[in-house]
Amino acid sequence: MFKSLRYPFIIAIAAIGFLSIPFSSEAQVYREEYGQNRIQYKYFNWKYLKSNNFEVYYYDGGEDLAKKSIGYLESEFSRVTETIGFFPYSKTRIFLYNSIAEKQQSNVGVKGDDFTIGGQTDFVKSQVEVAFSGDYASFKEELVFNFTKMLVEEMWFGGNIAEMFQSTFSSPIPNWFIDGVSAYVAYGWNKEMDDMARDYVLQEQPAKFSKLSKEANLLLGQSIWNYIAQTYGKRDISNILNLARIVKDEESSISKTLGVPYKDFMEGWKAFYSQMNLRIMESYKRLPESQIISGSRSKTSTIGHLKFNAEGSLLAYTVFDNGKYEVRVINMDSREEMVLYKGGIKLLAQEVNSNYPLLSWVDEFTLGIVAYSEGRNTVTIKRVGAKGEQVLAIPTISQVQSFEFKQGGRLAALTGVVNGKSDAYLFLVNRGTIRRISNDSYDDRDISFLPESNVVLFSSNRPTDSVYVEGPIDLKDVSSNQFNLYTYDLDLVDSVYGKLTNSLSVESNPIAKNLNEIYYLSDQQGVNNLYLHTVNDSISKQMSNYSFGIKEFTIDQNNNRIAFISTLDSKDVIYLENLGNIQHIFTTATPRRELESIRILSEIRRKRLLDTENTDSLNKAKKITEVPKQPKIDSLKLGAIDTENYVFKNESKVNSKDYKFEAPVSDEGTNRSFLSLYQNRGLKNTIEGPNAYEPRFQTNNVVTSFVIDELRSFSQLLEIQMNDYLENHRLHGGALVPYNFNSGFDVFLEYEYLKEAIDIKAKYFRKSILLRDNTTTQSQRYNLNRFELGAAFPFSPYLRLEVSPFFEQTRYIDLDYLLLLNAPSGIVAEKTANYLGLNTSVVFDNSLTGGTNIHEGTRAKLTFESHSKLNKNAVGFNKIEADIRHYQRVTKGVYLAGRVFFGHYGGKAPKSYLLGGVDNWAFNKREAVEGSEPDPFLLQTLNDNSDILFNQFTNLRGYSYNTFQGSTVLTLSGELRLPVNQFLATADTKSSFIRNLQFLGFYDIGSAWYEISAFQARNDVNTEEIVVPGSPFSGVINDFSNPWLQSAGVGMRTMLFGFFSRLDLAWPIQDFNVGNPKLQISIGYDF
Repeated sequence: MFKSLRYPFIIAIAAIGFLSIPFSSEAQVYREEYGQNRIQYKYFNWKYLKSNNFEVYYYDGGEDLAKKSIGYLESEFSRVTETIGFFPYSKTRIFLYNSIAEKQQSNVGVKGDDFTIGGQTDFVKSQVEVAFSGDYASFKEELVFNFTKMLVEEMWFGGNIAEMFQSTFSSPIPNWFIDGVSAYVAYGWNKEMDDMARDYVLQEQPAKFSKLSKEANLLLGQSIWNYIAQTYGKRDISNILNLARIVKDEESSISKTLGVPYKDFMEGWKAFYSQMNLRIMESYKRLPESQIISGSRSKTSTIGHLKFNAEGSLLAYTVFDNGKYEVRVINMDSREEMVLYKGGIKLLAQEVNSNYPLLSWVDEFTLGIVAYSEGRNTVTIKRVGAKGEQVLAIPTISQVQSFEFKQGGRLAALTGVVNGKSDAYLFLVNRGTIRRISNDSYDDRDISFLPESNVVLFSSNRPTDSVYVEGPIDLKDVSSNQFNLYTYDLDLVDSVYGKLTNSLSVESNPIAKNLNEIYYLSDQQGVNNLYLHTVNDSISKQMSNYSFGIKEFTIDQNNNRIAFISTLDSKDVIYLENLGNIQHIFTTATPRRELESIRILSEIRRKRLLDTENTDSLNKAKKITEVPKQPKIDSLKLGAIDTENYVFKNESKVNSKDYKFEAPVSDEGTNRSFLSLYQNRGLKNTIEGPNAYEPRFQTNNVVTSFVIDELRSFSQLLEIQMNDYLENHRLHGGALVPYNFNSGFDVFLEYEYLKEAIDIKAKYFRKSILLRDNTTTQSQRYNLNRFELGAAFPFSPYLRLEVSPFFEQTRYIDLDYLLLLNAPSGIVAEKTANYLGLNTSVVFDNSLTGGTNIHEGTRAKLTFESHSKLNKNAVGFNKIEADIRHYQRVTKGVYLAGRVFFGHYGGKAPKSYLLGGVDNWAFNKREAVEGSEPDPFLLQTLNDNSDILFNQFTNLRGYSYNTFQGSTVLTLSGELRLPVNQFLATADTKSSFIRNLQFLGFYDIGSAWYEISAFQARNDVNTEEIVVPGSPFSGVINDFSNPWLQSAGVGMRTMLFGFFSRLDLAWPIQDFNVGNPKLQISIGYDF
């Protein structure tokens, strides 16, 4: 049996390989358009500032942030480009958003990475989107991270067209490589990365990086680049990146640059952090797993916040998973858990604010949940054990960083962002209004109330207790690693801030047990641990020595215990500890903290020295009556020649036979690399603007691939996608041309406007089919032109309604040249039909793309389309279709996928569905028409077969095209998909064939009919009416055959010769008989 299949298989593979050589990778034509939406809750009036290397775009409320950002980016430009060894091809465009929630309204990337078109070459754009993170300290690091990541991607994928096309054939770069180096440049050796790396190397069988979350990949990648910098030197970072740019392989670039095999290099990385663990464990301890009371269920979810109620009987905490969250409550007596509240939307392709939701108890059984929903911040009041909730809007605030109710629930304190600036506020719950506490450019975090008082407690990077200091003007002066604790008395107007601590570390999450004892977290020794500050004697003590940092904690005062979040095996877990077991302890600083402390002290000394020099200069200037203005010397150009004012010296003769060269200058401060000189070739940086944003189009994607059309066989597909910077305006055009250039062609052009809440589109589509009989003179052309104007109404990121009125024209032309010689009188060899129609669709898509041909979630599209006649040659008809697909992950490496498709043509001239075959099928076959069925491919002189423009081919594996036909069709398909790569437990696979290889088992069933449904005992398939012309008698024959076509089989999917290829071996089951297996080879994704 299989022997007979071997030769067609070899021929087909060779044909696909030959045809794929000239084109780019990933050929695909995907029939249904799904996709998610972005909803605009506000109008963005964009403006921009311009400097030497950047254009920073902002909208209302973000001008001050934009000025700070462009100045800071210019100050960091040289450091970043020298570190990675790459200079951008053009100015970088930075789009600033006032909050992460507002950034989620952006249309950039809304189409996602869903492999819906073929041979695509994505163009790398010199632009990034950055949302204000809630405070300047973290925001300036986010700026550098996003800018660095953009540079590395441009470096890897290419900034010119040749490099972009070349990169389409290379292996995908792992997340840890790009994200990791970007994080290292932006954050350095921080405590989050240190904790993650040390936890990972302690695991006996750690998962490979590709199986971990994106955040884990970032932190572990950051730790690898930190290891390179600490062990081999920072200069090797740029060497590795530039070699990777050439060889397109990160492992090879690391091993060749450092001179060690990649396996040995990774062992050295593990040993580096393992030695760190050994040193830390001398004065730190690991928490026993017996103290864990709860934890996250998966590696992709994190625990955000937790709160005891006042009595300590209930513990509420949040579980966050890429935008979707749950609020759970633990009964501390029974240890039973319940889900109190669910919210949010899971988003993988967008940045999400993991700080939401925030929790604060109103009373013993009532919890306040702060989140962002439908364009506003809200606090949801939810009572444990009761149905329903009360929702209160928090005005003015664009994002909330911390929130706490005062006892009684009528007043709340919060830290939040207004106009791109973080301050402390009061929320008057009954009035629904906001009152300001602080008003400066310092960052305020983690606000709470002192018990039974009107004093608020918070963490801030302000160095002074004065309320009248404006704070730093430039982001470079904002402290990222020095946050101390402060109090503010609400009863004393314009009172000073009470400064409780004064350290060179980040102190956060302060919680007052009483008026004297304040617990908080600090990384003073390198690991976030618990500290106690006593107000009476102003002494702070370290109270815990856990080897992995505490992320957040809460106190149960009644039972004298704390619950806190920490990490175990790369997952977040909640520990419970009795405060009585926590005693004052002292630990040594970690190696990371030692280096950080040296850097902080060095920076403080440098600033003090600079301040002293400035003061001395001012004093000297007062004593001098008049001094001629001197040009400012640029230290980066010391020793350069002023070509504008150069004066030649007197000529002197040089003895060239006995010339002695001058000794080289030994001042290292003037020795600069060519790259450094090139970067600093310009004059002093100037900032221009603001200027109004004007849409400028750029190429986003180019498609060059082939399609195996059901009627026109092998065809060339050419597409181009263009959009403006913000992707509010989109142009999409293309053409489909058969390789024989004699079977017709398709052309389309589409424009979309996505800036407003309602999306608008205009589309033109032309389809031309040429039918020709090479043995006769018969030849006919069928043309279809369609002009469409549509609107989409998004109800959520998953659901939208599309309404598109259109004008459609079909034209039939008989090209038989014999008609020109001897055409009967009155015979017209050309007909034009005009239609006016309306297409209405409901689209639902909450699916997540986990890789090539790997989905989770549901997609559905319900469509009704009507065609009303506009002239005598047209006959009206309509169509209704439903395409529903669901993808379910069963377990690791096992996925179930199911599809239901229903279609029905109605009206006076219904068209046909042709059941059987698959899309893009190489060596396809058609089933011959038998009996009284109409021939959808009929070519006959003076016969208008314009239905060929509307007839639809419907997939059913194991059969030829048009095995069944009818005006109604119903198919069901099920697949069990097994991606091989997910079963591989060790290193990431480099082979594109293996990485994309999937095996599957499938079952298909379907039927098509014109009048009598296949669900009836007597139907179109098994019933035939015999009518003899001129006879008064007729008969009906029922052969009781099964009206349902079925097939079962196995398949394989993988990337072959640059195309995602499908190979299906199907056993057709027709009329209860299992037929011979049929091998079908095609290209494309999904079903």
